[in-house]
Amino acid sequence: MYQNNHKRILPIIVFCVFFISVKRADAQSLLQFQKSLDTTFIADFHDELILRAFGSRKYTTYTLYDKQYNERLAYLPNSPFNIGVGFNYKMIGINLGFNLPVINQNVLYGKTRFLDLQSHVYGRKLTVDLYLQRYKGFYQPNTDFLLNNNNRQVYKRPDLLTLNAGIEFQYLFNWSKFTFRGAFLQNEVQLKSAGSPILGFYLGTITIDADSSVIPINIKYATFFNDYQFYHSNVRSATLSVGYGYTFVLPYHFFVTLAASGGLGVNNTVLRSVNFGTSSVFGNNISGTLRLGLGYNSRRFFTGIHYVGTQSSNSTPIAQARQVFGAGNFRISIAHRLTLKKKLFGIY
Repeated sequence: MYQNNHKRILPIIVFCVFFISVKRADAQSLLQFQKSLDTTFIADFHDELILRAFGSRKYTTYTLYDKQYNERLAYLPNSPFNIGVGFNYKMIGINLGFNLPVINQNVLYGKTRFLDLQSHVYGRKLTVDLYLQRYKGFYQPNTDFLLNNNNRQVYKRPDLLTLNAGIEFQYLFNWSKFTFRGAFLQNEVQLKSAGSPILGFYLGTITIDADSSVIPINIKYATFFNDYQFYHSNVRSATLSVGYGYTFVLPYHFFVTLAASGGLGVNNTVLRSVNFGTSSVFGNNISGTLRLGLGYNSRRFFTGIHYVGTQSSNSTPIAQARQVFGAGNFRISIAHRLTLKKKLFGIY
């Protein structure tokens, strides 16, 4: 278990305060733009209680890419698949997920301890993605990456720790006819096919720490990452992105929502190693965000899958070598909308 000290509690408090502020701003924008919504394209059910059951998996990934070998050293966490329940009403949304040890085994891939706070706020015009992730304990899925691994054993790194904190804003230009809420929150329904250009901005920081070199000593490639035996890395990045989202409304209330954006930005990377000391460089950042939703969305019922994932590739002090970070959330949901005779909370 994590220690309950102020250094670890403070980021959670900041995250929650910011989340509440964004929700309040979104509630105000909802009232302001409700009358401008094109109801021939979007049906709004914010006044109804949405109950859901879901299964989800949150994740983070860390990859080292060396162009001279065209090889990737990937680290993955052993993150669980959670089962949970939740609801949405007006601008209030709560989901509670639970780990079921019966379906989550960690013997082969080791144990991962993590704190993963992801929030995806879908406003009328603005979508906000917030990430605060702390993962400790990874494994390398490619058993052929190491020398003399005849038994094809999974390479585990219980000491490897990643800390990711970031925020991304995405603006929808055609917000009156296109919505993410139907696919991801279930409190709206896209009635006609429509799309929207997207303009985004990302700001974040990622820290990597390990007890020894992140790159294994017995790796097959002697000069992979220029034999840079680093045990600490910190990356700060800012990225401007553009993209497009579209929902295909199919017969019998089926739909497919797909949105992709990509961008180019700047980053500062610091590496601390045993053999080369500390190195720092300003370079470029290439990032992308993908949203996918598909399923059935009628007047009362919703069933479908939805996915939000982001990936960021950053330059390093080593020529032709990059650090790639990923984060995301995959979910399967079943939801039902209930019309209430009385409002639940005060003016709501």
